Amino acid sequence: MKKIKAAARIARQVQRTERSMDQAILEANALMTAMIEARREGNFAAEIGQAAFGDVASTIRTLIDARAAIVSGHRNLAKVAKDQAIEWRLDGPLEEKEEDREVQTFLRVPKREAA
Repeated sequence: MKKIKAAARIARQVQRTERSMDQAILEANALMTAMIEARREGNFAAEIGQAAFGDVASTIRTLIDARAAIVSGHRNLAKVAKDQAIEWRLDGPLEEKEEDREVQTFLRVPKREAA
């Protein structure tokens, strides 16, 4: 029973961490959007704030890589649970797992349709 309680505690924290990473990425993207909108509204030249724009983009890249590491850790913890014969799952109600798939660590930007 102690193993199951410990594993459940870890699982809850993993899920909170994954959600926090997602939120951090969303917040950094919101900052990027605000910077672009402010530059346009202020009618500033494109090069104004470019270094800061690059810094924020680099931060987003770092957050995405960190998120991938958390996901990989989650998978590794699942293997530990299996090896320790801890048979339970703490999946979210709409959360689907992809088994035996390598975590992607690069950003894909979907193509936008012409307006």
